[in-house]
Amino acid sequence: MTAKRALVSADNHVFEPPTLWQERLPREYRDRGPRLAVADGWYVLAIEGMPDRKLSRVERGDRGDDDAAGGGAGGLRHGGADPDGRLADMAADGVVAEVIYPTFGLFIDMVPDPGLQMACARVYNDWLAETFLHRPDVFIPAAVVPLRDVPSARAELERVVGLGFRAATIPTTPPEGTRYNQPVFDPLWAVAAEAGVPLSLHTGTGALPQSERGPGGAVINYAKVGLLSAETLCYFAASGVLERFPGLRLVFVETGAGWLAYCCERMDEAFEEHEAWVRPKLAMAPSEYVRRQCFVTLGADRAPILTRDITGVGPLLWASDYPHPEGTFPESQQVVERIFAGVPEDEVRAIVGGNAAALYGVDLDRAPAPV
Repeated sequence: MTAKRALVSADNHVFEPPTLWQERLPREYRDRGPRLAVADGWYVLAIEGMPDRKLSRVERGDRGDDDAAGGGAGGLRHGGADPDGRLADMAADGVVAEVIYPTFGLFIDMVPDPGLQMACARVYNDWLAETFLHRPDVFIPAAVVPLRDVPSARAELERVVGLGFRAATIPTTPPEGTRYNQPVFDPLWAVAAEAGVPLSLHTGTGALPQSERGPGGAVINYAKVGLLSAETLCYFAASGVLERFPGLRLVFVETGAGWLAYCCERMDEAFEEHEAWVRPKLAMAPSEYVRRQCFVTLGADRAPILTRDITGVGPLLWASDYPHPEGTFPESQQVVERIFAGVPEDEVRAIVGGNAAALYGVDLDRAPAPV
């Protein structure tokens, strides 16, 4: 293997304390927000208006809240919510900076009550700031900004930007009855564009990912998450949102990335071949806005690498998905070496670190050399 590369993971996760919302939500929401419970022999995270989230089996013994959460996460690394532990694992894996997304908090976007939803988001964002914003050189935590009430969403985005956040998440699937091509969201796009804060759309946000439970359900659901992202990207690019807000940056996270080339070609074909029916009349082809303003994460999938002559290298961001067991840790260097076989080194370094560093303001020249 070649010498270790300086990797920037554009998709890592934290496992929040499962008692976080019980301890910190305003009193009027505490009995309705996420809380530890026991159901059918499982420790679960119960949330009003949503299915219970299983953590671990009760029969494993009374292991305490943190162990219950860890058991449900498939044997987590100790660095899940511990900055020092994460730094040690990052150093071992050659990762010099990481964008951090929630685990339980990904379901905030599906809480049906707007007031409870925003209260949950504020609790998570405040805890995240306390835990990770002290090391902006290596940690890029992404605040959760739910969209059921756009004025509240704009206020929360402005608040977290003021706290020092450089990333925020919105749901891949917008709230029921809305579409991302509607002007109601323009105030939010304006704040993100002006602040230079990329908005991430992570898999499993806005809609439950387990929509099919019949034959083939596991494979069907896994494949569909990429299709949802493809649809959402088209709404932003073809409708003129990206044209009207050239400073807006979107990051599609953990949905695969092979669909990006298809979207670019398909949108451009419609834009050019069916021009008479196309509204609005964009100044550029849709794919040009995508290449300028949109990004996708990839882990061990080669499809986006093999189609980079269509998408360009700029939208591609590598991710390890730490500490999830399906991620590339602790073998990220070996995985990168394998999936980028035959790719020019300057392009490899852009995808595994340089593109994310430029997007999130990471100074690679000052980053510690991988050991």
